[in-house]
Amino acid sequence: MGEKVSRRDYLKVLGGTVGGLVVGAAVGYLAAPGKVVEKTVERTVTQTVTATATPVTTPAKKVHLDFTVWNYDVEKIKDNTAKFMQKYPHIEVSVYDFNWPDFPTTMVKRFTVGTPTDVTYNGEDWLAQWASAGWVVPLEDLWDQYETEHPWSFYVNDMVPYAKMACTFEGKVYGLPYYSDMFTFMYNERMLKEKGFNPPKDWDEVREQCLEFKKAGIKYPYLLSFEPKDVFAWCNVLSSAYGRGARLFDEDLNPVFDEPDSPFVEQLQWYVDGIHVDEIVDPEWSTMHETIASKKMSAGEAVFCGLAKYNTAAMNTPGSGPEAGNLRVGLMPGKTHEAYGFAKMYNITKMCVNRGKDAIQAAITFIEYFGGSRGPVLKRWAVENGLGFGFDSPWEDPDIKNAMEKLYGSADVLRQQAKLAVCEPHPVWFGEWNDYVRKECLARVFTKEITPKECVRLMAEKWNALRKG
Repeated sequence: MGEKVSRRDYLKVLGGTVGGLVVGAAVGYLAAPGKVVEKTVERTVTQTVTATATPVTTPAKKVHLDFTVWNYDVEKIKDNTAKFMQKYPHIEVSVYDFNWPDFPTTMVKRFTVGTPTDVTYNGEDWLAQWASAGWVVPLEDLWDQYETEHPWSFYVNDMVPYAKMACTFEGKVYGLPYYSDMFTFMYNERMLKEKGFNPPKDWDEVREQCLEFKKAGIKYPYLLSFEPKDVFAWCNVLSSAYGRGARLFDEDLNPVFDEPDSPFVEQLQWYVDGIHVDEIVDPEWSTMHETIASKKMSAGEAVFCGLAKYNTAAMNTPGSGPEAGNLRVGLMPGKTHEAYGFAKMYNITKMCVNRGKDAIQAAITFIEYFGGSRGPVLKRWAVENGLGFGFDSPWEDPDIKNAMEKLYGSADVLRQQAKLAVCEPHPVWFGEWNDYVRKECLARVFTKEITPKECVRLMAEKWNALRKG
């Protein structure tokens, strides 16, 4: 299943045509919509902090690490780093933050020219590129050779399947999750209770309940958020198809979404019928940005939608609309209740490995503090920011569970959905294929310009062409 990056691929990336999905933008929206700056910023925030805690190890020479991140809540990253250096005064960390949209191209430049980088954020959408180029290394190959609080098996066995897959390339786990989340099914609990409905178990029930709400005066009970230029659009459609048990390809990367009786085709047909036959899906789907869908749900203009999970918190924020507090995440309707999950992670770079054992030990200590399931940073992101995590055990922490319940209203359902979520491998050319699928296939099927079967035929032809290079 290996996908090697060619020089042409590097040049395309450097030219700003990175094809990877940008699901991590979700993090930026959750924290502060519109806060993203236009100019890439690079600065050092190395701090000298007086030690107040007993160091775990104290080598004779201080070890320096360069850590690269995108600009989501950078002040909290700095504060977490300062606390880490208090606990481990023999490790000095410089944090470099970059504007989120520029992060992948900035990192490619850093790697290709050799700008010192020891630990970095990475995402499932870039991992194939960075790993096949040799810029990042499998964390699982290093971990148990060094001093840690817990062995590698402690963490990898605690990862939920989708997060583990998102951190995996060619069978090797490259990092510990920094942020993991899902594209989920959402509903208005008050409206369902007034009708005597339970959350729908499958897409037939979604249709039946939508038709009842339509009779009651809700013009378009279901919101499809599908802006063709937005990568989130693909995630929404894919996640709903996963609920039926769909898969994109087999273990050899042969497409299966175009097979007869494909669950993916069934879900496309559900949307087409919902828009053009039953008229239960809002026809403004092509301009339905997630912020618009969230406002409509908060206003009570719709009953159901599929969006990234974090939008539920925005919908339920007091003052966001008359239905704030009534929106819930339900299991994805369908036979398997699977959904699309993704993970951003902490990676160690090859540059760090080349520096030797002291640098590797420092990097592993840093990643365990920041990304470990029992570490203080994961808990802080979850409790203070509501960020999802890629492990199961943190749900046993009452502080984390209460925070998730408060933000999303259904912590137990979220935990169950996380165990069922799916992430399939992202070959190097996945982003280019995805861009074509959104703009040339799905947008045309939702307007009935092509049928669902013609849609998946085009998707498969493009997939196979890109595989051949």
